Amino acid sequence: MSQTIRIDLELPDDLALFKLPAGVNERLTSLLEKQDSGQALTDQEKREAEGLVDLADTLTYLGLKARAAA
Repeated sequence: MSQTIRIDLELPDDLALFKLPAGVNERLTSLLEKQDSGQALTDQEKREAEGLVDLADTLTYLGLKARAAA
């Protein structure tokens, strides 16, 4: 059975501008380029890339919600 939970959060005014820091974005790009070139990622690199993609997705989602609420 699915369940809906509502959470009210106070969002900072500049949340729509949140993004991955440059160094973190460069690392994610490097990992994705390595994978796209046919090189195998280590298990640690796979976990790192997945976590960074999840973080980027979350920041994007929060930014979209912040812009929609403005």
